[in-house]
Amino acid sequence: MSRALALLLLCGCGPVRTSDGLRVATFQSDVTPPLGHPLCGGWAKPAEAVDAPLLLKGIVIDDGRTRCAVAALDWCVLGTKAYDAFRNRIAEGVGVPPRFVSVHCTHTHSAPIADARAQELLDASPQTLPHLDLAWLDRVSRAAGDAAKAAVGRPVTHVGAGKAKVENFASNRRVKGPDGKIRVRWSTTKDPELRAEPEGLIDPWIRTVSFLDGATPVARLHYYGSHPQTVSGDGRVHGDVVANARQYLEQEEGVFQIYFAGCGGNVTAGKYNDGTPEARQRLASTFYSGMVRSVQSTSLTPVSEVEWISQDLRLPLRVKEADYRATLADVAKPKQARLMAAVTLAWIERSAAGPIDVSRLRVGPVDLVHLPGEPFVEYQLYAQSIRPERFTAVAGYGEGGPWYVCTDAAYGEGGYEPGASWVGPGVEGALKDAIARLLK
Repeated sequence: MSRALALLLLCGCGPVRTSDGLRVATFQSDVTPPLGHPLCGGWAKPAEAVDAPLLLKGIVIDDGRTRCAVAALDWCVLGTKAYDAFRNRIAEGVGVPPRFVSVHCTHTHSAPIADARAQELLDASPQTLPHLDLAWLDRVSRAAGDAAKAAVGRPVTHVGAGKAKVENFASNRRVKGPDGKIRVRWSTTKDPELRAEPEGLIDPWIRTVSFLDGATPVARLHYYGSHPQTVSGDGRVHGDVVANARQYLEQEEGVFQIYFAGCGGNVTAGKYNDGTPEARQRLASTFYSGMVRSVQSTSLTPVSEVEWISQDLRLPLRVKEADYRATLADVAKPKQARLMAAVTLAWIERSAAGPIDVSRLRVGPVDLVHLPGEPFVEYQLYAQSIRPERFTAVAGYGEGGPWYVCTDAAYGEGGYEPGASWVGPGVEGALKDAIARLLK
Protein backbone atom coordinates (compact mmCIF):
# COMPACT_ATOMS: atom_id res chain seq x y z
CA MET A 1 0.00 0.00 0.00
CA SER A 2 1.33 3.43 -0.90
CA ARG A 3 1.90 6.05 1.81
CA ALA A 4 -0.68 8.33 0.16
CA LEU A 5 -3.35 5.61 0.11
CA ALA A 6 -2.61 4.67 3.71
CA LEU A 7 -3.13 8.28 4.78
CA LEU A 8 -6.39 8.44 2.86
CA LEU A 9 -7.71 5.32 4.58
CA LEU A 10 -6.74 6.64 7.99
CA CYS A 11 -8.49 9.95 7.54
CA GLY A 12 -11.65 8.35 6.13
CA CYS A 13 -11.81 10.09 2.77
CA GLY A 14 -11.56 8.62 -0.70
CA PRO A 15 -9.05 9.45 -3.40
CA VAL A 16 -8.82 13.18 -4.03
CA ARG A 17 -10.04 14.46 -7.40
CA THR A 18 -11.24 17.70 -8.82
CA SER A 19 -14.92 18.16 -9.57
CA ASP A 20 -17.52 20.89 -9.47
CA GLY A 21 -19.92 20.11 -6.63
CA LEU A 22 -21.61 16.90 -5.61
CA ARG A 23 -22.53 14.33 -8.24
CA VAL A 24 -24.48 11.06 -8.04
CA ALA A 25 -24.42 8.31 -10.65
CA THR A 26 -26.83 5.36 -10.70
CA PHE A 27 -26.08 1.88 -11.99
CA GLN A 28 -27.86 -1.44 -12.30
CA SER A 29 -27.16 -4.98 -13.50
CA ASP A 30 -29.07 -8.25 -13.80
CA VAL A 31 -28.29 -10.90 -11.16
CA THR A 32 -31.07 -13.38 -12.00
CA PRO A 33 -29.85 -16.97 -11.57
CA PRO A 34 -30.17 -19.43 -14.45
CA LEU A 35 -32.86 -22.09 -14.23
CA GLY A 36 -31.66 -25.01 -12.16
CA HIS A 37 -29.39 -22.89 -9.98
CA PRO A 38 -29.70 -23.47 -6.21
CA LEU A 39 -31.91 -21.08 -4.29
CA CYS A 40 -31.28 -20.27 -0.63
CA GLY A 41 -27.85 -21.86 -0.99
CA GLY A 42 -29.19 -25.34 -1.80
CA TRP A 43 -31.61 -25.56 1.13
CA ALA A 44 -34.63 -24.81 -1.09
CA LYS A 45 -35.94 -26.09 -4.42
CA PRO A 46 -33.69 -24.88 -7.27
CA ALA A 47 -34.84 -22.21 -9.71
CA GLU A 48 -37.69 -23.52 -11.84
CA ALA A 49 -39.20 -20.27 -13.12
CA VAL A 50 -38.46 -16.54 -13.04
CA ASP A 51 -41.42 -14.45 -11.94
CA ALA A 52 -39.36 -11.24 -11.95
CA PRO A 53 -35.69 -10.53 -12.70
CA LEU A 54 -33.34 -9.98 -9.78
CA LEU A 55 -31.38 -6.73 -9.91
CA LEU A 56 -28.31 -5.16 -8.38
CA LYS A 57 -28.90 -1.42 -7.99
CA GLY A 58 -26.40 1.12 -6.73
CA ILE A 59 -25.20 4.69 -6.66
CA VAL A 60 -21.78 6.32 -6.88
CA ILE A 61 -21.36 9.55 -4.91
CA ASP A 62 -18.52 12.00 -5.62
CA ASP A 63 -17.99 15.48 -4.21
CA GLY A 64 -14.56 16.02 -5.75
CA ARG A 65 -12.81 14.94 -2.56
CA THR A 66 -14.60 11.72 -1.60
CA ARG A 67 -15.95 9.05 -3.90
CA CYS A 68 -17.89 6.03 -2.62
CA ALA A 69 -20.57 3.57 -3.70
CA VAL A 70 -23.44 1.68 -2.09
CA ALA A 71 -25.48 -1.05 -3.72
CA ALA A 72 -28.17 -3.62 -2.93
CA LEU A 73 -28.92 -6.79 -4.84
CA ASP A 74 -31.99 -9.01 -4.79
CA TRP A 75 -30.27 -12.00 -3.22
CA CYS A 76 -30.74 -13.62 0.16
CA VAL A 77 -27.16 -13.60 1.51
CA LEU A 78 -23.79 -12.61 0.05
CA GLY A 79 -20.89 -13.96 2.10
CA THR A 80 -17.08 -14.02 2.25
CA LYS A 81 -15.53 -14.46 -1.22
CA ALA A 82 -18.84 -13.83 -3.00
CA TYR A 83 -19.20 -10.56 -1.11
CA ASP A 84 -15.62 -9.72 -2.07
CA ALA A 85 -16.33 -10.46 -5.72
CA PHE A 86 -19.06 -7.83 -5.97
CA ARG A 87 -17.44 -5.30 -3.68
CA ASN A 88 -14.01 -5.47 -5.27
CA ARG A 89 -15.30 -5.25 -8.82
CA ILE A 90 -17.56 -2.32 -8.07
CA ALA A 91 -14.63 -0.63 -6.31
CA GLU A 92 -12.41 -1.27 -9.32
CA GLY A 93 -15.04 0.13 -11.66
CA VAL A 94 -15.52 3.24 -9.53
CA GLY A 95 -11.80 3.70 -8.93
CA VAL A 96 -11.71 3.53 -5.12
CA PRO A 97 -10.41 1.10 -2.47
CA PRO A 98 -12.99 -1.58 -1.49
CA ARG A 99 -13.49 0.07 1.92
CA PHE A 100 -15.35 2.85 0.09
CA VAL A 101 -17.95 0.42 -1.24
CA SER A 102 -20.74 -1.28 0.70
CA VAL A 103 -22.87 -4.01 -0.88
CA HIS A 104 -26.06 -5.38 0.69
CA CYS A 105 -28.79 -7.93 0.01
CA THR A 106 -32.53 -7.29 0.05
CA HIS A 107 -32.75 -10.77 1.64
CA THR A 108 -35.49 -12.21 -0.55
CA HIS A 109 -35.61 -15.98 0.04
CA SER A 110 -36.53 -16.65 -3.59
CA ALA A 111 -32.91 -16.06 -4.65
CA PRO A 112 -29.38 -17.36 -4.07
CA ILE A 113 -27.47 -17.53 -0.84
CA ALA A 114 -23.98 -17.00 -2.25
CA ASP A 115 -20.73 -17.89 -0.52
CA ALA A 116 -17.95 -18.65 -2.97
CA ARG A 117 -15.60 -19.99 -0.31
CA ALA A 118 -18.32 -22.39 0.84
CA GLN A 119 -18.57 -23.80 -2.69
CA GLU A 120 -14.78 -24.16 -2.86
CA LEU A 121 -14.85 -26.10 0.41
CA LEU A 122 -17.64 -28.32 -0.90
CA ASP A 123 -15.71 -28.96 -4.12
CA ALA A 124 -12.66 -30.00 -2.09
CA SER A 125 -14.69 -32.38 0.09
CA PRO A 126 -15.13 -36.11 -0.62
CA GLN A 127 -18.46 -35.43 -2.34
CA THR A 128 -19.40 -31.93 -3.51
CA LEU A 129 -22.85 -30.39 -3.36
CA PRO A 130 -24.35 -27.55 -5.46
CA HIS A 131 -24.45 -24.25 -3.59
CA LEU A 132 -23.23 -21.59 -6.04
CA ASP A 133 -22.13 -21.63 -9.69
CA LEU A 134 -18.73 -19.97 -9.40
CA ALA A 135 -18.41 -19.24 -13.13
CA TRP A 136 -21.78 -17.51 -13.09
CA LEU A 137 -20.79 -15.54 -9.98
CA ASP A 138 -17.70 -14.34 -11.82
CA ARG A 139 -19.81 -13.15 -14.77
CA VAL A 140 -22.47 -11.31 -12.76
CA SER A 141 -19.98 -9.65 -10.40
CA ARG A 142 -17.94 -8.46 -13.39
CA ALA A 143 -21.13 -7.12 -14.98
CA ALA A 144 -21.86 -5.18 -11.77
CA GLY A 145 -18.39 -3.65 -11.85
CA ASP A 146 -18.78 -2.75 -15.51
CA ALA A 147 -22.14 -1.08 -14.80
CA ALA A 148 -20.61 0.97 -11.99
CA LYS A 149 -17.72 2.00 -14.23
CA ALA A 150 -20.09 3.14 -16.99
CA ALA A 151 -22.32 5.14 -14.62
CA VAL A 152 -22.50 8.84 -15.44
CA GLY A 153 -22.76 11.33 -12.59
CA ARG A 154 -25.47 13.96 -12.38
CA PRO A 155 -25.28 17.15 -10.28
CA VAL A 156 -26.90 16.97 -6.86
CA THR A 157 -27.72 20.08 -4.84
CA HIS A 158 -30.00 18.71 -2.11
CA VAL A 159 -30.48 15.65 0.06
CA GLY A 160 -34.00 14.70 1.09
CA ALA A 161 -35.09 12.79 4.19
CA GLY A 162 -38.54 11.35 4.79
CA LYS A 163 -40.19 8.55 6.72
CA ALA A 164 -43.57 6.93 7.19
CA LYS A 165 -45.02 4.20 9.37
CA VAL A 166 -45.69 0.87 7.71
CA GLU A 167 -48.70 -0.51 9.55
CA ASN A 168 -49.54 -4.23 9.78
CA PHE A 169 -46.39 -5.57 8.15
CA ALA A 170 -43.57 -6.27 10.61
CA SER A 171 -43.62 -8.28 13.84
CA ASN A 172 -40.91 -9.67 16.06
CA ARG A 173 -40.12 -13.29 15.27
CA ARG A 174 -39.15 -14.15 18.85
CA VAL A 175 -42.38 -14.61 20.83
CA LYS A 176 -41.88 -15.55 24.47
CA GLY A 177 -44.38 -18.16 25.68
CA PRO A 178 -45.92 -18.49 29.16
CA ASP A 179 -43.13 -20.90 30.06
CA GLY A 180 -40.51 -18.32 29.12
CA LYS A 181 -39.38 -20.25 26.06
CA ILE A 182 -39.03 -18.55 22.68
CA ARG A 183 -41.60 -19.48 20.06
CA VAL A 184 -40.77 -18.73 16.42
CA ARG A 185 -43.17 -16.61 14.37
CA TRP A 186 -41.91 -17.42 10.88
CA SER A 187 -42.44 -15.17 7.85
CA THR A 188 -45.44 -17.35 7.05
CA THR A 189 -47.30 -18.29 10.24
CA LYS A 190 -50.42 -20.42 9.97
CA ASP A 191 -51.01 -20.77 13.73
CA PRO A 192 -53.71 -18.17 14.54
CA GLU A 193 -52.73 -18.04 18.22
CA LEU A 194 -49.14 -17.20 17.37
CA ARG A 195 -50.28 -14.56 14.87
CA ALA A 196 -52.49 -13.06 17.58
CA GLU A 197 -49.52 -12.37 19.83
CA PRO A 198 -48.41 -8.68 20.00
CA GLU A 199 -46.08 -7.29 17.36
CA GLY A 200 -43.25 -7.07 19.85
CA LEU A 201 -40.14 -4.96 19.30
CA ILE A 202 -39.90 -3.57 15.75
CA ASP A 203 -39.02 -0.33 13.99
CA PRO A 204 -42.23 0.50 12.09
CA TRP A 205 -40.73 3.35 10.05
CA ILE A 206 -39.61 3.13 6.46
CA ARG A 207 -36.98 5.79 5.81
CA THR A 208 -36.29 7.33 2.42
CA VAL A 209 -33.20 9.30 1.45
CA SER A 210 -33.35 11.22 -1.83
CA PHE A 211 -30.67 12.94 -3.89
CA LEU A 212 -31.95 15.87 -5.95
CA ASP A 213 -30.75 18.40 -8.47
CA GLY A 214 -32.83 21.38 -7.42
CA ALA A 215 -36.35 20.00 -7.26
CA THR A 216 -35.58 17.07 -9.58
CA PRO A 217 -34.90 13.74 -7.82
CA VAL A 218 -31.93 11.75 -9.15
CA ALA A 219 -32.21 8.69 -6.88
CA ARG A 220 -34.08 7.48 -3.81
CA LEU A 221 -32.82 5.01 -1.20
CA HIS A 222 -35.37 3.23 1.03
CA TYR A 223 -34.62 1.46 4.35
CA TYR A 224 -36.88 -0.83 6.39
CA GLY A 225 -36.05 -3.35 9.12
CA SER A 226 -37.86 -6.62 8.40
CA HIS A 227 -37.46 -9.91 6.63
CA PRO A 228 -39.08 -9.11 3.29
CA GLN A 229 -40.37 -12.49 2.17
CA THR A 230 -44.01 -13.45 2.01
CA VAL A 231 -43.33 -16.76 0.24
CA SER A 232 -40.25 -18.89 -0.46
CA GLY A 233 -39.03 -22.37 -1.25
CA ASP A 234 -41.22 -23.00 -4.29
CA GLY A 235 -38.52 -22.66 -6.97
CA ARG A 236 -39.89 -19.39 -8.30
CA VAL A 237 -37.39 -16.52 -8.57
CA HIS A 238 -38.43 -12.99 -7.56
CA GLY A 239 -37.56 -10.16 -5.19
CA ASP A 240 -40.85 -10.44 -3.27
CA VAL A 241 -43.00 -7.51 -2.20
CA VAL A 242 -40.19 -5.06 -1.43
CA ALA A 243 -38.65 -5.39 -4.90
CA ASN A 244 -42.07 -5.16 -6.51
CA ALA A 245 -42.82 -1.95 -4.60
CA ARG A 246 -39.43 -0.53 -5.54
CA GLN A 247 -39.98 -1.20 -9.23
CA TYR A 248 -43.58 0.06 -9.22
CA LEU A 249 -42.47 3.33 -7.65
CA GLU A 250 -39.61 3.64 -10.12
CA GLN A 251 -42.01 3.27 -13.03
CA GLU A 252 -44.48 5.66 -11.48
CA GLU A 253 -41.97 8.40 -10.63
CA GLY A 254 -39.39 7.82 -13.33
CA VAL A 255 -36.77 8.03 -10.55
CA PHE A 256 -34.09 5.43 -9.79
CA GLN A 257 -35.01 3.55 -6.58
CA ILE A 258 -32.94 1.27 -4.30
CA TYR A 259 -34.24 -0.78 -1.38
CA PHE A 260 -32.00 -1.68 1.59
CA ALA A 261 -33.08 -4.22 4.19
CA GLY A 262 -32.44 -2.81 7.64
CA CYS A 263 -31.81 -4.74 10.86
CA GLY A 264 -34.53 -7.34 10.43
CA GLY A 265 -32.80 -10.44 11.75
CA ASN A 266 -35.50 -10.99 14.38
CA VAL A 267 -38.38 -9.33 12.50
CA THR A 268 -40.73 -10.94 9.97
CA ALA A 269 -44.17 -10.42 8.44
CA GLY A 270 -45.45 -13.52 10.28
CA LYS A 271 -48.14 -11.85 12.37
CA TYR A 272 -49.82 -10.60 9.21
CA ASN A 273 -49.01 -13.44 6.80
CA ASP A 274 -50.84 -16.77 6.93
CA GLY A 275 -49.52 -17.74 3.51
CA THR A 276 -52.68 -17.00 1.55
CA PRO A 277 -52.63 -14.95 -1.66
CA GLU A 278 -54.91 -12.42 0.05
CA ALA A 279 -52.40 -11.88 2.87
CA ARG A 280 -49.55 -11.42 0.40
CA GLN A 281 -51.56 -8.86 -1.53
CA ARG A 282 -52.32 -6.92 1.65
CA LEU A 283 -48.64 -6.91 2.59
CA ALA A 284 -47.66 -5.71 -0.89
CA SER A 285 -50.19 -2.87 -0.76
CA THR A 286 -49.16 -1.95 2.78
CA PHE A 287 -45.48 -1.76 1.93
CA TYR A 288 -46.00 0.19 -1.29
CA SER A 289 -48.23 2.68 0.51
CA GLY A 290 -45.57 3.20 3.18
CA MET A 291 -42.90 3.78 0.56
CA VAL A 292 -45.05 6.37 -1.23
CA ARG A 293 -45.89 8.20 2.00
CA SER A 294 -42.24 8.21 2.99
CA VAL A 295 -41.36 9.93 -0.28
CA GLN A 296 -44.19 12.41 0.19
CA SER A 297 -42.85 13.39 3.63
CA THR A 298 -39.41 14.32 2.26
CA SER A 299 -37.78 17.52 3.49
CA LEU A 300 -34.79 18.97 1.62
CA THR A 301 -31.41 20.28 2.75
CA PRO A 302 -28.75 21.86 0.47
CA VAL A 303 -25.57 19.74 0.29
CA SER A 304 -22.26 20.00 -1.52
CA GLU A 305 -20.07 17.36 0.13
CA VAL A 306 -20.14 13.96 1.76
CA GLU A 307 -18.10 12.09 4.37
CA TRP A 308 -17.36 8.37 4.45
CA ILE A 309 -15.72 6.63 7.38
CA SER A 310 -15.22 2.97 8.23
CA GLN A 311 -14.30 0.97 11.31
CA ASP A 312 -12.64 -2.42 11.65
CA LEU A 313 -14.86 -4.96 13.39
CA ARG A 314 -14.00 -8.30 14.98
CA LEU A 315 -16.91 -10.51 16.01
CA PRO A 316 -16.43 -13.32 18.56
CA LEU A 317 -16.95 -16.83 17.17
CA ARG A 318 -19.59 -19.13 18.66
CA VAL A 319 -18.69 -22.22 16.63
CA LYS A 320 -15.83 -24.74 16.67
CA GLU A 321 -13.97 -25.42 13.44
CA ALA A 322 -13.27 -29.10 14.10
CA ASP A 323 -16.96 -29.97 14.38
CA TYR A 324 -17.75 -28.49 10.99
CA ARG A 325 -14.69 -29.98 9.28
CA ALA A 326 -15.88 -33.41 10.39
CA THR A 327 -19.44 -32.79 9.17
CA LEU A 328 -18.27 -31.54 5.78
CA ALA A 329 -16.06 -34.60 5.28
CA ASP A 330 -18.80 -37.09 6.25
CA VAL A 331 -20.75 -37.92 3.09
CA ALA A 332 -23.28 -39.85 5.19
CA LYS A 333 -24.42 -36.61 6.81
CA PRO A 334 -27.60 -34.98 5.42
CA LYS A 335 -27.10 -32.52 2.57
CA GLN A 336 -28.38 -29.63 4.67
CA ALA A 337 -25.85 -30.32 7.41
CA ARG A 338 -22.93 -30.41 4.98
CA LEU A 339 -24.05 -27.20 3.28
CA MET A 340 -24.32 -25.54 6.67
CA ALA A 341 -20.85 -26.80 7.57
CA ALA A 342 -19.40 -25.24 4.42
CA VAL A 343 -20.83 -21.76 4.98
CA THR A 344 -19.86 -21.89 8.65
CA LEU A 345 -16.28 -22.87 7.84
CA ALA A 346 -16.10 -20.08 5.27
CA TRP A 347 -16.90 -17.57 8.02
CA ILE A 348 -14.46 -19.18 10.47
CA GLU A 349 -11.71 -18.76 7.87
CA ARG A 350 -12.76 -15.18 7.15
CA SER A 351 -12.66 -14.36 10.87
CA ALA A 352 -9.20 -15.87 11.24
CA ALA A 353 -7.92 -13.78 8.34
CA GLY A 354 -8.64 -10.49 10.13
CA PRO A 355 -11.43 -7.99 10.86
CA ILE A 356 -14.22 -7.02 8.53
CA ASP A 357 -15.31 -3.38 8.32
CA VAL A 358 -18.47 -1.37 8.82
CA SER A 359 -19.04 2.10 7.41
CA ARG A 360 -21.08 5.27 7.52
CA LEU A 361 -21.92 7.76 4.77
CA ARG A 362 -22.80 11.27 5.99
CA VAL A 363 -24.69 13.61 3.65
CA GLY A 364 -25.85 16.83 5.28
CA PRO A 365 -28.20 15.86 8.15
CA VAL A 366 -28.37 12.23 6.97
CA ASP A 367 -26.28 9.30 8.22
CA LEU A 368 -26.37 5.98 6.36
CA VAL A 369 -24.93 3.08 8.37
CA HIS A 370 -23.80 -0.19 6.76
CA LEU A 371 -23.76 -3.38 8.88
CA PRO A 372 -22.95 -7.07 8.28
CA GLY A 373 -25.00 -10.24 8.66
CA GLU A 374 -28.62 -10.38 9.76
CA PRO A 375 -28.58 -7.92 12.68
CA PHE A 376 -31.35 -7.81 15.25
CA VAL A 377 -33.58 -4.72 15.16
CA GLU A 378 -32.04 -3.63 18.47
CA TYR A 379 -28.92 -2.50 16.58
CA GLN A 380 -30.96 -0.27 14.27
CA LEU A 381 -32.77 1.31 17.19
CA TYR A 382 -29.47 1.80 18.98
CA ALA A 383 -27.92 3.56 15.97
CA GLN A 384 -30.89 5.91 15.73
CA SER A 385 -30.64 6.74 19.45
CA ILE A 386 -27.02 7.96 19.31
CA ARG A 387 -27.68 11.16 17.38
CA PRO A 388 -31.46 11.68 17.63
CA GLU A 389 -31.16 15.11 16.03
CA ARG A 390 -29.91 13.47 12.82
CA PHE A 391 -31.74 11.31 10.27
CA THR A 392 -30.16 7.85 10.58
CA ALA A 393 -30.96 4.96 8.25
CA VAL A 394 -29.37 1.54 8.67
CA ALA A 395 -28.67 -1.13 6.06
CA GLY A 396 -28.05 -4.67 7.29
CA TYR A 397 -27.28 -7.76 5.22
CA GLY A 398 -23.85 -6.57 4.10
CA GLU A 399 -21.02 -9.10 4.52
CA GLY A 400 -23.29 -12.08 5.17
CA GLY A 401 -20.73 -14.50 6.54
CA PRO A 402 -21.75 -14.22 10.23
CA TRP A 403 -25.38 -15.06 9.44
CA TYR A 404 -27.46 -13.87 12.43
CA VAL A 405 -26.05 -11.11 14.63
CA CYS A 406 -28.07 -11.50 17.83
CA THR A 407 -28.07 -9.59 21.07
CA ASP A 408 -26.04 -11.22 23.83
CA ALA A 409 -29.22 -12.03 25.78
CA ALA A 410 -30.67 -14.00 22.86
CA TYR A 411 -27.94 -16.64 23.10
CA GLY A 412 -29.20 -17.57 26.55
CA GLU A 413 -32.88 -17.38 25.60
CA GLY A 414 -32.63 -19.78 22.67
CA GLY A 415 -34.93 -19.74 19.67
CA TYR A 416 -34.06 -20.03 15.99
CA GLU A 417 -31.59 -17.21 15.40
CA PRO A 418 -28.84 -18.13 17.90
CA GLY A 419 -28.59 -21.58 16.33
CA ALA A 420 -28.00 -20.02 12.91
CA SER A 421 -25.43 -17.52 14.17
CA TRP A 422 -21.70 -18.13 13.80
CA VAL A 423 -20.87 -15.31 16.22
CA GLY A 424 -21.62 -15.36 19.94
CA PRO A 425 -21.82 -13.50 23.24
CA GLY A 426 -19.70 -10.38 23.17
CA VAL A 427 -20.96 -9.50 19.70
CA GLU A 428 -23.35 -6.89 21.08
CA GLY A 429 -20.64 -4.82 22.72
CA ALA A 430 -18.36 -5.09 19.70
CA LEU A 431 -20.99 -4.03 17.18
CA LYS A 432 -22.49 -1.26 19.31
CA ASP A 433 -19.03 0.15 19.94
CA ALA A 434 -18.35 0.24 16.20
CA ILE A 435 -21.73 1.89 15.53
CA ALA A 436 -21.07 4.53 18.17
CA ARG A 437 -17.67 5.30 16.64
CA LEU A 438 -19.21 5.66 13.19
CA LEU A 439 -21.85 8.10 14.43
CA LYS A 440 -19.77 10.27 16.74
